[in-house]
Amino acid sequence: MFANFKRYRRVSKEGKIAADRKVRRFLPRSLLARSLLMISIPLIITQAISLELFYGTFLNTVSRRLTDSVSGEISYIVQQYSTTKSEQYRATLLDQSQQYLQLNIKWFPNQNLHNQSNNGLVIGPVDELLDRGLADRLDIPFKTDWQSYTDQVIVSIQLKNGVLQFLVPKKKLTAGSVWLFVVWIVGSAIILFMITAVFAWVQFRAIRRLSKAVEKFGKGRDPGILMPVGSKELRNAAESFNVMRERILRFIKQRTVILASVSHDLRTPLTRLRLSLAMLPQKGIVNAEDQATDIAEMIGDTEEMEQMIAGYLSFARGEGTEEPQTTDMVQLTEDVVAAAYRLGTEFISANIPASLPDMMVRAGSLRRVLGNILENARRHGGKVAIEVQDRSRGILFIIDDDGPGIPEEKKESVFIPFQTGNSQKGTGLGLAIALNIVQGHGGDIELQNSPLGGLRVVIFIPK
Repeated sequence: MFANFKRYRRVSKEGKIAADRKVRRFLPRSLLARSLLMISIPLIITQAISLELFYGTFLNTVSRRLTDSVSGEISYIVQQYSTTKSEQYRATLLDQSQQYLQLNIKWFPNQNLHNQSNNGLVIGPVDELLDRGLADRLDIPFKTDWQSYTDQVIVSIQLKNGVLQFLVPKKKLTAGSVWLFVVWIVGSAIILFMITAVFAWVQFRAIRRLSKAVEKFGKGRDPGILMPVGSKELRNAAESFNVMRERILRFIKQRTVILASVSHDLRTPLTRLRLSLAMLPQKGIVNAEDQATDIAEMIGDTEEMEQMIAGYLSFARGEGTEEPQTTDMVQLTEDVVAAAYRLGTEFISANIPASLPDMMVRAGSLRRVLGNILENARRHGGKVAIEVQDRSRGILFIIDDDGPGIPEEKKESVFIPFQTGNSQKGTGLGLAIALNIVQGHGGDIELQNSPLGGLRVVIFIPK
């Protein structure tokens, strides 16, 4: 039974897939065309319902009342005309009908009706209602002609000695110009569709621009900054693309700089190692005490290379594979401050509000950023102050030191890999790594002059 159920589900799924393929074969492929189709179908259905309601209620009711009135007048005149013998009364009856009922009546003696009604194409139910009303009131042959005159309807009635013909104005039978209503329905639908199509084209033009920019960027060609246009969602998408483009280009540039700099930076310690190894005795008995200085220098060169490689790998990892998690920002900041204190950092103040909200961050990466900033402040300065502020859009970290600071002209270049803000030794990757991680959180780092006389580092992490 379970096997039959699985087979039934598989057959049902295959049938749905086949049906979907058949439907997609008749649907337009572009999003703009499908959107216009989604707009036009409800519009057509709405107009069709309006037209049906007009014909089914208002027009049908009014036409029935008008045709009943005209057919009653005709049947009354026919009854009076056929029953009287007085020619004078007949003449008076025809004159009064012309004067008061707007019916032009003619008598054709000794004639017979030869053909059926000539209604042709008449908009609305009025022709059928008139024939039905006359048939209900008259038990003698008649025919109607709607085509011979543009403004009159011919009603011919067979009497014993001839044909009595009525010329009925069409305005007595119709409530108004049905064509005007039809033109209004169709014209308004076309105008609304064109207006909607123009607005949709403007919106989807922004989508096409974004699609082309993404395709070009995916093929390795820089499309440049995409101007945000269109609705709020499309503007957000364009701005997100610009941010993504900037981050990817920065990523590629930084990795290129690393690859170009690795060989250059490692060449000096490797050369020193090669020279030290070449100076070692190749024969005889070697006294270890005599080589202690050379061995110590080689160990120092090895440690320098390890430090450089660790910095390269740390920068290359960037944010790494760490996933954002809900983190207690108070606990994270206190842990970083406590770790820096154990390393010898002297804090003037550490203002960490207990009301800091929990945030989705990469806790390990953010710890490394704050730890590196505090370590730089300790190494280049002396005393450190840290303040954390809870803002409406995120959290602000302010770290001050009383060291020598960084010259104003170098506050931008220190974020470039392998650029340092002073003459002290270092790989120049610390602030570049910090900026990479903070921007990965959607935030930013800014360097300012500290009130303590040194450097102020301002880090903003958005919520």
